[in-house]
Amino acid sequence: MQSARIHSALGETMAFEQAANVNYEKYSELKTALQDRILTITLSNPGRRNAVTPTMSNELAHIWDDVWQDESVAVVILTGEGDSFCSGADLALLKDSDAEPSQPTVLNITTRIARKHVMGILDCEKPVIAKVRGPAYGLGANLALACDMVFASPTARICDSHVKAGLVAGDGAVLLWPLAIGFHRAKEYLMTGEPVSAEFAERIGLINRCLPDAELDGYVLALAEKLRDLPPHAVNYTKVAMNVALKQMTQSGFEASLAYEIYSMRMHDHQEAMSAFREKRKGRFRGD
Repeated sequence: MQSARIHSALGETMAFEQAANVNYEKYSELKTALQDRILTITLSNPGRRNAVTPTMSNELAHIWDDVWQDESVAVVILTGEGDSFCSGADLALLKDSDAEPSQPTVLNITTRIARKHVMGILDCEKPVIAKVRGPAYGLGANLALACDMVFASPTARICDSHVKAGLVAGDGAVLLWPLAIGFHRAKEYLMTGEPVSAEFAERIGLINRCLPDAELDGYVLALAEKLRDLPPHAVNYTKVAMNVALKQMTQSGFEASLAYEIYSMRMHDHQEAMSAFREKRKGRFRGD
């Protein structure tokens, strides 16, 4: 019995040491800072309002596994560099509208990676708090809404703008928005691609709270410290239990939206929307 306990203790020690040695330096477009067991992950593409590049997309698909394994992390704060959270996919990297359909664009990522952007946050057992300033558009909006709590400054604008790019909303919005604000309101915003101000987002329950910009950092840090200091298994598995139900209710809708998004990437209307965006004109859509 004593030998078994010793082996168990050694195993736990080795597991902790291995988990605590996560190399966050391998991430180039996700900046990380760990202090007092609170890990801040910062989306970093500041020249493009932290738009998601292929590199950032890949890093977002993998970092949550590292966070889950890292026993030196108790709570995560997800934010954007500077005065923006994330403006969605980096449209500057899209191919020209006459590119061959077989050639993928930055948006045409595999469904596996697309799924892990949102599901990685939902699956991560540790609390994740979104701290939002400026635009949270497209994938950026859904990264924020996938977090366990969302706090924003009055500068924040939350918008799933897929439809304006001729795309189906496939980044998790079909599950995240209706559960927060109801189906009728969610359809209004997802089917028009119109933004929601932080103040109104708080009023309708899309986010937890809109705070004065000068108070946002301190409030989110204080909440992260409160979560850190509570019994971790109680906090973590309360999240897990709630998210099991959430994922069971919405998994089929999420999968369908991803499939339809990939389908819509091949449509003329998507290419026309991209051309209209680059040329700063109104799109001429044919429905094909």
